Amino acid sequence: MAQKQALDILKQIQAATFRNAAQLPLKQDAHPEWQGMGLQVGGLRLVCAMGEISEVLKIPRVTALPGVKSWVLGIANIRGRLIPVIDLHEYLGMSPTLPMVQWRVLVVEDESLIAGLMVEQSLGIQHFLKDSFEEASFEALGALKPYVSGAFRHGGRVFYEAHLKSILKDEKFLDVAELKQ
Repeated sequence: MAQKQALDILKQIQAATFRNAAQLPLKQDAHPEWQGMGLQVGGLRLVCAMGEISEVLKIPRVTALPGVKSWVLGIANIRGRLIPVIDLHEYLGMSPTLPMVQWRVLVVEDESLIAGLMVEQSLGIQHFLKDSFEEASFEALGALKPYVSGAFRHGGRVFYEAHLKSILKDEKFLDVAELKQ
């Protein structure tokens, strides 16, 4: 008898749940999304496509290299691989806005090129509606401009879409030797 009452109560709860449940949106009502990894450089919020960054690390132990430009901090042993660590702020001529305790190194790989780009902060995975993307000229971005294709707007915030792999192929980036006069 008690089992039948318990079963009846469960059936009533199930029926009420189905009556009061919100319907799933129709496929035609769904808005396509874009997602990427958020980061901050010089106080600017950036976002990169998910495939741009292979790893996010706390700042590793770095061994300095002689005869390189000041933005090349040195090399780090990351899981048995020697990776050059670059201060992205100094490379771009930007001033950092957050204390170094929040900084992270983003490992970026493109074919045979690899580097750890040190940034102010990793902001995790960000989601945007695809139609919130704007292609425009961003003069205020300074040296970051060649690596930015547009911006996503969400909740009153702007995230510039950056292409970190293109930094690795830039002639300026590849020219690391400090010339002695």
